[in-house]
Amino acid sequence: MIGLKKGHKLYKRLFLIIVLLLMSQALLAQSKDQKTQDPRYMLHPETGKLSMEVRIWGEVQKPGVTLVPSDADLISLLSYVGGPTGRAKLNKIRIIRFNVQEGEGRVVYANIEAFIETGDDNFMPVIYPNDTIIVNGTIWKVVNEFMPYIATGISLLQFYYTILLIGNL
Repeated sequence: MIGLKKGHKLYKRLFLIIVLLLMSQALLAQSKDQKTQDPRYMLHPETGKLSMEVRIWGEVQKPGVTLVPSDADLISLLSYVGGPTGRAKLNKIRIIRFNVQEGEGRVVYANIEAFIETGDDNFMPVIYPNDTIIVNGTIWKVVNEFMPYIATGISLLQFYYTILLIGNL
C-alpha cells in the first residue's frame, strides 16, 4: 500500500511539473519584445479585407493609429486620415520602419510633391505594417504658432514707447 501512495505522489508531481512548464511557455510567448515580433496583417473588422496597422503623426487631419488595407500606398494612407493640413510639408515625409526591409534604412523619406508633379512611383515607398509616418509642418507653421507672442511683444513695446513720449511732454 505504501508503494502505491509513493507512485501516486510521483504522478501528481510529474503532472504538476508538466502543467507549470506549459503555462510558463505560454507566458514567455506573450511577453516577447515588440522589436522581435513580425509585423502582422489582420482582417479589418468592418470590411473583412486584409489590413495593416500604421501610425501617422504630424500635420494630418486625424493623426494616430489607423487600420488600412494591406495594399494601401502613402497617398491612400493620407486620404484615410483626412489628408494633410494646409501647413504640411509634403516634400519630405519621414517613414520609420518597424522591420527594416532589405536594401532600405530604418528611416525612409517620401516626396509627395514630386510624385504629384511627375506621377513617378519612385517617390512613393511601400507602406508596411507598423510603420510610423511623420508629416512635418512648414516654416509657416512655426511662424503661425509664435505670431501671438510676437504681436504681444510688439504691443508692449508700443505701450512703453507711448509712455516715454508722454513723459517727455
